Parts: sequence; structure tokens; C-alpha cells
Amino acid sequence: MKKRVVILFLGLLAIAGFTRWQNLSEEPLIMTDGQGYYAYLPAVFIYQDLQFSFVDSLNQSYYPEDKRAKFINETPQGNVNKYFAGTAVLEAPFFLAGCLVAAAVGMPVDGYAWPFQLMIGLAALVYSVLGLYLLSLFLIAIGMKEKAVMLTAFLLLFGTNLLYYTIYEPSMSHAYSFFTISAFLFFTNKAYQEGKTASFVLAAVALGVTVLIRPTNAIVLIGVPIITSGFTGLVELIKTFFGNKKTLAIAVGAAILAVSIQPLFYLLQTGAPMVWSYEGEGFNFLRPEFSNVLFSYRKGLFVYSPLILLSLVGLASLYFINKSKAVWLFLAVGVSTWVISSWWMWYYGGSFGHRAFIDYYPFFAIGLAALLTKGLGFLKPGVFAVIGLLLVPIQLIQTYQYNMHIITFDNMSKTKYWNLFLRTGDDLAWYYSGYEGQDSYVGIDSVLVKHSMESELGWGNENQLIDDPIGEGKVARMSADDQYGLTFRKQVSEIEIPLNTVRISSWANSNSRGSDISLVCSLEDSTGAGYYWQKYPLRPQIDGTGNWSWTTALFRCGAPRNPTDKFVIYPMKSDGSSVLLDDLEISFIQAK
Repeated sequence: MKKRVVILFLGLLAIAGFTRWQNLSEEPLIMTDGQGYYAYLPAVFIYQDLQFSFVDSLNQSYYPEDKRAKFINETPQGNVNKYFAGTAVLEAPFFLAGCLVAAAVGMPVDGYAWPFQLMIGLAALVYSVLGLYLLSLFLIAIGMKEKAVMLTAFLLLFGTNLLYYTIYEPSMSHAYSFFTISAFLFFTNKAYQEGKTASFVLAAVALGVTVLIRPTNAIVLIGVPIITSGFTGLVELIKTFFGNKKTLAIAVGAAILAVSIQPLFYLLQTGAPMVWSYEGEGFNFLRPEFSNVLFSYRKGLFVYSPLILLSLVGLASLYFINKSKAVWLFLAVGVSTWVISSWWMWYYGGSFGHRAFIDYYPFFAIGLAALLTKGLGFLKPGVFAVIGLLLVPIQLIQTYQYNMHIITFDNMSKTKYWNLFLRTGDDLAWYYSGYEGQDSYVGIDSVLVKHSMESELGWGNENQLIDDPIGEGKVARMSADDQYGLTFRKQVSEIEIPLNTVRISSWANSNSRGSDISLVCSLEDSTGAGYYWQKYPLRPQIDGTGNWSWTTALFRCGAPRNPTDKFVIYPMKSDGSSVLLDDLEISFIQAK
């Protein structure tokens, strides 16, 4: 088991290094909500500033405006971090290591330089592996076959969005909750089997930190009867626990100490031990969004992590192994689903699939392990093992698609999903964003530039304007010998909004179905030196030879460096095709 854990750790380390840790200065790992979870650490250890006044200046140094998370809520008594401190508690050892590394390599010990980013990536990786390790030991201890458990751990990591939130968004809370809930199940079972004080205390600590990460995760207590095989065993466990006063005092004290960290922060920030930091947000327990949460193409759990549906089939298998365990597992999964579905924002913002369920994957793992141990009816475990393994490449492709912005962070639909199903071309990034209307994607405003081709506007290569050979008016024609088309230049200082995205749209018509026509967006400084260049192939959007098609390219260019820099935008091709363009539009966007 330990050798397998080491192999798994090294494998994930390699994946992280090659796919995510390449440029931590430009692509930091402490991102989105994770900035809020993490902020407690520099606030306490570096700045001694629980009002988080240091955040604004550091944001300007490390994050473009569109990447700055808003997690500080102002109250009459003082500023409050919207998020809870549990994730930061688990990140603390890695943060302190980051301080040492930063000092050793001559980087600023400010909490956000690349050594700190790297350590947070390492933290999520370690906790995910430890979570899988403790979960595997727990599953074996409750009677699952070791080979089935090893396959369960593999499928859970590579067949769900746990991998994404371990490697690509490691500052989010989910890998940490996955670890603490796995630890709670393992140590609670150990306490039930052995009755030792140490196990009770470690289970209590795991529960306390679980609640400190996300208070609703106290739902894990419903899972205790799964361990004790029902209510009678639960009563016996409680009697054992309360029968030893020393164990009771240490365990309860440890749990309270962990949970009390949050009220202490509130007390220091506002003078009050209890604060509702999610101002204007809450639960709609009478109107849960079950169907959307589980089945929608926007964020449905079973759409973006279909392996979890297979684990629910395991509930039936578990029923034939132990009816009481199956009933309590169904209750635990049901209650957690109800709570998740009742949150006012049932889709939980921009995310890959439904990320809120990752915390409870240890529960789903019980059903999956049972299915791979027992099978179901006349279907042997091997059948479900094959199904699970076939789902892994689908999940990995979806993970790649999300990371490459082919599957977008929100507003997916059935049509979009199936049009993009298992497609991985670079030209598919942000493929649908231009078709949704600005309000579905744009955060502030856009400045729209148009060239109808009916008259010259002072753009480059306007010698390509000709009378439309198949209609009225004029079009721009790139002949077989033309490599570049109409060229638009605009100085950043002339754009009135803080932009990070450019959208280019045009009617296009090619005499070759395989034309390599692309739209290009680039940025160059006042000397003409370029520092951003990206092309977006239009071939997938051009509907056949000789037909006009509306095409759109979206470029995530980030914030330009200086007001004197220029955007240079143009079509290009390298083959011998002839292409007509009409009604070219350029939008400069501040995207969400």
C-alpha cells in the first residue's frame, strides 16, 4: 500500500510539473476563491493585518484586474474574510516552507511570490494523496477487497474532477475537505474497532477541521452508522466514547479547539465571535435544485463526473452486503445532495462540473468499492471495473477541455456539450463565447470596432477591397497569394475600459473546405516588439465551400502592459485558398 502511495504521489507530481507548474509568475496557483482561503496565512504570519489591507497592493503586483478575487466583506466593526479558515490551517506548514524557500532563493517573503504558489500546489497534491491513502485503508477495514479498493482510488482520482482541483486549482478547499473527511472515516472506524484514545482524538480533530473548512460538512456525522453497521453499533460507540472521561475530555477539547479558530478570527476582526460572512447569500432548503445539480449540462454532477453515477449503482450492491450500511450511506449521500442543491447559487460559480460534491467523494467511494467487490446480481465486479476504466479517458478529456476553455466555466448547454464532446482542437477554445450575447460573458462593457468593407477606414491592406462577386456591396478578398488581410491597429490608451479579452467576428467565405484561414490578435510595445501573439483557426466554423459563415474568435490576452502599446489584429493564411471577408467586428472586453 505504501509503495503504491509513493508511486501515486510521484505520478501526480509529474503531472503537476509538466501541465500546471510551468510559469507560476504568469499563471499563479493561488487563484479565485482560493485567494480568500489562503489570505489568512500572510495576514497572520507576515503582515499581522486581519483587516487584509495588504491585499490591494499585492493584487496589483501579482494579479491582473480580472483575476483579483473579491473575498473581503466590510462591516461597521471591521473587514471580514468571506471564507472560513480551515483550508489555511492545513496549508500553514506549506506556507511556512514557502517562507524559507523564498528567503533562500532571494525572492520577496510576501506570501505570493512563486515559492508560495509552488507550495500551495504541493499542499493540495499531498492532501489528495493522503486522503486517498486513508480512504483506501478505511475501505479495506470495512470489508472491501484490496484490489477493488486500489481500483476505486484510481478511478476516484482520474475519473472525477478531484484531479482537476488537485492539479489545476489547488488553492480551492476541495482537496483539503476530501482529506479531512477521509481521515474522519478512517479514525472513527479505528476508534470503533480498537477503542483507543488516540483514534478518538484524531477523529475529533479531523471532524473539527472539516467543519472549520466548511461548516455544512458536519454532515459527515451522518456517516458514522455506516462504520458501526447501524444504530445499535452507533450506541455502543457512543457509550465507549462517553464511558472514558479522559478520552471524552481530550477529544471534545481538540474538536472545539479546531472549530474555535474561526470565532477567534471574527473576534479579532470585529469584536464579535459570530459573523455571517456570506452577506446576501444563503440556503433555499425548501427549493433544492436537485435536477440541475445532478443532471444539467451547465454543471451536472453526473455529466462532468459520470463515474459518480456508477458509484450510486454500488448502493444496490452494498445493500446485498450489509443492508444497514447501505441505508445509512444513502441517507448521508441524500442529505449532502439536499444541502448542496439548496445553496442559492446551485451552480457554485465558475467551475469544472459540480465541485461541491468533491468533499463527499469518500462516501461515494464506499458504493463504488462495494460494486467492484461484490458486483450486482449476475454482473460480476469485472464488468463494472471495465465500465469504470472506460469512463476514465472520457473524464481526462473533459478535464483537458475545461483547462483549455473548450468546456467553459459556465453557461454550457446540451447543444454545446455534444457539439464539443471529446473534441480537443486548439481552435475550439472559447468556441461558443461569441454566440451567447455579451451579457452572458462580458463583465463590464465593450468598445465595438466595425469595418463593413463599403469604404476605406485607413486600415492596412485595404487594397484587398473588391466588389462582392456573389452579392451586393464590397468585401475584402485574400487571394491565393495573400498571406495577410485587413490589418487593424489601435493604441491601448484609446480604449476606454480595462480589458483582458478581445473578440473578433466576421462573415467568411472560402473556396477551400480545408483553408487554414485564422484570425490573429497581437500586442506590441512602442518600439514595435511583440509580447502577445495568438491565432484562432476559423476552419471549424466555415460551413462548406462557397458558403458564407459567421465566425468568431476569442482571445484571452490579459491586461496590456502600457497605454502606449498597440493591438494589431488581422486575418492570415499560408495555403493557396481564396477567402472573402465581410462585416468584420472587434470587441474589447473586460470579461468575468
